[in-house]
Amino acid sequence: MQYPRKIRNFSAFIDGVGYSGKVTEGSLPELKIKTEAHRGGGMDGSVAQDMGMEALQAAITLAEWPPELIKMFGTRQRMTFRPTAMGEDDFSADAYVSTMGGRFTVANFSDLKPGGDTPLKLTLEVDYFRMVLDGDVLFEIDVEAGKRIIGGVDQLAEIRAAMGI
Repeated sequence: MQYPRKIRNFSAFIDGVGYSGKVTEGSLPELKIKTEAHRGGGMDGSVAQDMGMEALQAAITLAEWPPELIKMFGTRQRMTFRPTAMGEDDFSADAYVSTMGGRFTVANFSDLKPGGDTPLKLTLEVDYFRMVLDGDVLFEIDVEAGKRIIGGVDQLAEIRAAMGI
């Protein structure tokens, strides 16, 4: 039997500064293509047509309120998560590097309560997202540049060329 290689831990960086030990949770953007149903004459049902990507959003939760991060509210920043996976059969680790760029649009200070955790949750509206596994680029999405490279194939190259950009 072969066990799955599971994400065991992660580190986080914002604007090049590491927050290991302070970050308690991170959420990567969900990749989702916006579709529109099309049913033409002679078709027995509708098919979903690709109409571009849904908005991308990431979040990070920290155990403290770092003033340098609070001051980044409303600004464009780079955020990197580095989750690592490991199986049960050996001690090799898979190195994922998830790089995101965007604007911090939400700073949630949580509810204040004595004797309990009061984390800071920051939300990044993502316009650039790239994931690399052990040096292999899995995907790169650059919303502003109109690029969606999945598995080495730029799915939007012909559209950009047809538009003259």
